[in-house]
Amino acid sequence: EVRLDRGPAAAPARTPALRDALARALIEWDWRMQDGIGTARAPGDFETAIDRALQGCAAALAARAADGEVTAEAQARLAALCRARVDLGAAGADSHALERLWRGAHWFRREVLLSDPRARCGPIAFVKGAPGAFSHQLTQYYGRYARSGGGIFVLDRPGESMQSRELTAALPPGSYQHLDVSFEGDRLLFAYCEVPSPPRDTIAGEHGRYYHLYEVKADGAGLRRLTDGAFDDFAPRFLPNGKIVFVSTRRLGWHRCGTPGCENYTLALAEADGSSPRTISYHETQEWDPAVLNDGRVIYTRWDYVDRHAVYYEQLWSVHPDGSLPAAYYGNNTFNPVGLWEARAVPGSERVIATAGAHHAMTAGSIVLVDVAQGVDGTRAITRLTPDALFPESEKAVAPGWYAPAGIDAPPPVPIGEQRWPGHCYRSPYPLGENLFLAAYSFDMLIGEPTANPVNMWGIYLCDRFGAKELLYRDPAIASLWPMPLRPRERPPVLSAPIVEGGEREGLFVLQDVYASLPSVPRGAVKRLRIVQVIPKSTPGANRPTVGLPHASPGKQVLGTVPVEADGSAFFRAPAGVPLAFQALDERGRALQVMRSITYLQAGERSACIGCHEPRTAAPRAGGRALALAREPSAIAPAPDGARPLSYPLLVQPVLDRACVRCHGGEKTEGGIVLTGAPEGRYTASYNALAPRVSFSAWGGKDGDFRVVNSEPLSAPGFFGAAGSSLMELLDAAHGGVMLEGEDLDRLVTWMDANALFYGTFDPEGQSRQQRGERIAGPQLE
Repeated sequence: EVRLDRGPAAAPARTPALRDALARALIEWDWRMQDGIGTARAPGDFETAIDRALQGCAAALAARAADGEVTAEAQARLAALCRARVDLGAAGADSHALERLWRGAHWFRREVLLSDPRARCGPIAFVKGAPGAFSHQLTQYYGRYARSGGGIFVLDRPGESMQSRELTAALPPGSYQHLDVSFEGDRLLFAYCEVPSPPRDTIAGEHGRYYHLYEVKADGAGLRRLTDGAFDDFAPRFLPNGKIVFVSTRRLGWHRCGTPGCENYTLALAEADGSSPRTISYHETQEWDPAVLNDGRVIYTRWDYVDRHAVYYEQLWSVHPDGSLPAAYYGNNTFNPVGLWEARAVPGSERVIATAGAHHAMTAGSIVLVDVAQGVDGTRAITRLTPDALFPESEKAVAPGWYAPAGIDAPPPVPIGEQRWPGHCYRSPYPLGENLFLAAYSFDMLIGEPTANPVNMWGIYLCDRFGAKELLYRDPAIASLWPMPLRPRERPPVLSAPIVEGGEREGLFVLQDVYASLPSVPRGAVKRLRIVQVIPKSTPGANRPTVGLPHASPGKQVLGTVPVEADGSAFFRAPAGVPLAFQALDERGRALQVMRSITYLQAGERSACIGCHEPRTAAPRAGGRALALAREPSAIAPAPDGARPLSYPLLVQPVLDRACVRCHGGEKTEGGIVLTGAPEGRYTASYNALAPRVSFSAWGGKDGDFRVVNSEPLSAPGFFGAAGSSLMELLDAAHGGVMLEGEDLDRLVTWMDANALFYGTFDPEGQSRQQRGERIAGPQLE
């Protein structure tokens, strides 16, 4: 085994070109590692390895036979090898004979794999690069954690030679990530960060270093930088319309659940030459790995933990290339795997391939095939293409001890690959078909937060779903990953933009039937939708500062309400370019259901959905046109004063002053409960007394199983907000002879349904003013 130091170090030395004899030895060394020949853990033997290789050959040839791709010669050679295995077993062959047959079986399996027409993909482009100094889903793509070494390379004769050529030798020492090949096969996009020295602090990183987008021609000419500025830009993809979609920190803001602070990054768009880079996703926290689906949409991973557990819900979403119509694609209510990354469309198929990875480690794990025709959540939609590797963090702990098994009813059997190489892992799959794919693979254990992984852990492999894994390239000094054929490919269709209506700062929402996702709510119960704007965190570090009692909560402000028609439909205008959530309200204005996710509009967009949680692929209900579409779109009726920006002292305290402080203020404090607006700690006396009596959503800080006490993954109707709160019960019982009605009741209900927050900003100065009851203009970041 080759191991290098996991900590900061100078760029690894360049490996000389691998001669064919050395490459052949490396391939056979790899087979021994896979089969456990001579390994310390779960050692294997030649007999078992031969059987496994021949069984894999038989399965692969059988799968290809239906397409007429298998020759009689291949079948005859397989039969001969199988007879030789039987003969050797009967004769009690010596180890030398078994080793010769083992070698012959492996070379035949390699030949079978490489002879697949889908494997004849021509040159393969790939990235050489050291994993970052801090292993985590968020930190892996910040320039401040980058370690130097590598470049963009091409393997001209994959499977025949490990001779490679570099396309980026002109760039200074630095770090390289991702790549994409143009539809014409003549250009490559990638991300690069100059790294003159290792980061001195591997926790905080070396600030001032950023990844930017670059382009180079397939022959190495025309190397140019496309983006700049104090932003990390990475994961670029060519779009069918000629533009570039990528991920960028240009969204601004910070993640909410840990330290050190991690800048938000979301989907962005640029012209073909990198000009006019702009945010197209207004999600309030991180997104990853855009790729173009065969139908022209973009698939990507979104971290969707609005008021939900922070470790889960990093699953697949889709969006139009202009940023319109964001929609859950798969897994938004799934615990196992913890998340899916690096999704790509399988050629000629509606399925996608992806990496099932961990939250507390860089992207790596097990490769899966996802078929949403079998469901948009749960295991039915997932086929494990690499069952030798368990799903990290959910099915097995990630070193040094990250474990989140909420989706596991019973520990799964530990496959021999995990016994032999604990924590071994795959990543960066590229599908050549449903049974065949390129991927990076490592025998090394995946290491999680906060340390680094070995700089040389990945090699490039050709894999099939029948257990074959053939080494195409490995550099003993540095990792090789993100393989992609360097050839022309079919261009997906260019999608037309949604209907453009309204102005530059708003768009339209059409909801066909709010009851489609509320089967337990009787028709006619929902009277209005409340429109809530979710506020991204504008300061780094979890709970620095808090906005209320709910742990690591996003901010919120209430825009107002719109009517729901008798058939459950709604049609309304809403601001564009901000994250929005909806709440279904009863006749008293209480939320029967809350939305723990966000959506958004592009300027002028018209967005339609079936129900509150229905997949975009769901069929509309029969029965004619929605009633709401027979009229002009509704304008949002403003929420009570103090709801935008949210301010507990302005929204709630005036009601308490009028109705409650005579018994719960000053010298008279019945029950020891003080409901004055006097500052008390981070909040006020009344907030500290009332907020614990509200059923608010928070992924931490509650005793018991979060799936029960925080109603996850889907919130039960009436669980949160006013409808699920003991405070509402007191109000309904006319506690102390006080019966709140009209706007006074609406103010308290609005506050409870806004997750019982106190502040409407993360800005410390703005919070100080709000605590004193002063008005502020609004949050720093929307």
